Amino acid sequence: AFILTTVYGQLISVYDYGRAAALILGGSTVAAMLVGFLYGRGKRVWCRHLCPVSGVFSLLARLAPVHYKVDEERWQANQGPHLPTPNCAPLIDIRRMQGNSDCHACGRCSGQRGAVALSARSPNQEILIVGNPPQHGHWDSTLLLFGMIGLAMGAFQWTVSPWFITLKQTAAEWLVDRDIFWPLEANAPWWLLTHYPQANDAFSWLDGAAILSYIGASSLVIGGALWLLLRGAVRLMNRGDNLFHHLALTLTPLGGAGLFLGLSATTIKLLRYEGFILAWAQPTRALMLAGAVAWSLYLAWQVISRHGANGMRRLTAFACVGLGTAVVGYGWYLQFWGWS
Repeated sequence: AFILTTVYGQLISVYDYGRAAALILGGSTVAAMLVGFLYGRGKRVWCRHLCPVSGVFSLLARLAPVHYKVDEERWQANQGPHLPTPNCAPLIDIRRMQGNSDCHACGRCSGQRGAVALSARSPNQEILIVGNPPQHGHWDSTLLLFGMIGLAMGAFQWTVSPWFITLKQTAAEWLVDRDIFWPLEANAPWWLLTHYPQANDAFSWLDGAAILSYIGASSLVIGGALWLLLRGAVRLMNRGDNLFHHLALTLTPLGGAGLFLGLSATTIKLLRYEGFILAWAQPTRALMLAGAVAWSLYLAWQVISRHGANGMRRLTAFACVGLGTAVVGYGWYLQFWGWS
């Protein structure tokens, strides 16, 4: 659902036109209302299991500096005050809740049996401690590597990428040489491909195919590179899948920073069109990207150390993760500095 929503949004220019935004956001809102009416029974079935971005929010929530901390021993003691059983909207087993990834922080369970309280914590805690072993296994690592990082980068990059232009021009020349002209026509409806001729903005079928190809290739190349590098680190340390998934979670700060940089790019572009200089934007982007890389590297070093390895194995495994962060960082460098 995350992949389909992201790609479809790019095909119909969801960030640029009201009808496209209404179709995707309004359509998902109607779907959520129908699911809630038919199956919800007072629970957040859509938000927990069906929302396209629930997995992304689940990953980012691991970095939250506050959470609802549960004292399981106190819960089991069941001492007063005896409050009614809370209606947990996302259907969590509150007594055994350790992390923040599934919790919606609605506060309904706060104070229950004197064992649940909103508490401050280190933003690193859930990834370093609760994330070992990972709760959701390969689903979290797959979404993070291929979705939040690889797919998202391709979706944000294609509008400024010279590689995309080369891809499209090469395909167009190949089609023209063979007298195949229908892919060059811009006659698709607006809800399938961007079609606003009054704004001189209409995608041809070739544009749509090129966008799909670029985003797909970005997801596979970047996500695949990260997957191979992390697998290499695990192999160097002679550990199993638990370390791989745990190590993948250390890239969550980098994935979250990339989403913020990409989504805020439209806002900054629109503000500049209105005459705002925003000289601080580029230095702020650099600081955010550098901070995210440093945070991910710190988490990776801690995870590698916790899983145990001698000095050389530890350093080589860490070098694999470092190379992965460099790949992601270089991709964002190209978008905001190299191609601008």
